[in-house]
Amino acid sequence: MSSQPIASTRERILQIARDLILSRGFNAMSIDMVCRQANITKGGFFHHFSNKETLGEAVLEQFWQDALERQQHLFDPTHHQSQLELLTAYIDHGIASYQDPQLSQGCMLAIFTMGLADTHPSLFEVSRNYFQAWRKELIDMLQRLQQEQGSPHFDTIAWAELYITTLEGALLLAKSMDDTQVIARTLSLYKQQLVNAANMAHPR
Repeated sequence: MSSQPIASTRERILQIARDLILSRGFNAMSIDMVCRQANITKGGFFHHFSNKETLGEAVLEQFWQDALERQQHLFDPTHHQSQLELLTAYIDHGIASYQDPQLSQGCMLAIFTMGLADTHPSLFEVSRNYFQAWRKELIDMLQRLQQEQGSPHFDTIAWAELYITTLEGALLLAKSMDDTQVIARTLSLYKQQLVNAANMAHPR
C-alpha cells in the first residue's frame, strides 16, 4: 500500500513536466515550476528524480513508450492482408491519434532534438537515438513493402524520411494555426502518394 502514493506522485511530476516542456520548452521548465504545480517540496521531487536532466529523460522515455503502446495493435499480422495495408493503417492511426488536442501540441523528440544540442547534449543524444529508432522502424516496414511489391527502385529511405518530416512539419503548422486538420490533410496526401507509388511499382 505504501508504494501507491510514490507511484502517483512520480506520474504527476512526469505529467506536469511534459505539459511544461510542450508549452515552454525544456530549458524554460524549472524544478521549482514542477514542484509548485505538483504541490510537493524539492525533497519530494528529488526522491523521484536526481536532477532536471533525469526528469527530462524520463519524460522522453514515457513519450516513446506511450507511442509504442498506442500503435502496438497495428503489428498483429492477422489484421492486414498485405504490407501496404499495414502501412496505410499505420498512417491512418497517426492521423487519428494527432486529432487528440494533447498529442497535437507537439513532438517531444523534436523539442529535445532542436533545442538541446548545445545546452544538454546527453538529452539531445537520447532524443536523437529515439528519432533513429523511429526512422529505422519506418525503413524496415517500407523495405518489406518493397519486397512485397517486387520493386528494387522504390526508395525506402526517402519515403521513411518524408513521413517523419511531413508529420513533424504538420505538427508545427497545426500548433501555429490551432488546427489539427493540418495533420490530417498532410498525412492523407502522404498516404495517397505512397499508395500510388506502390501501385505503380506493382500494377494490379
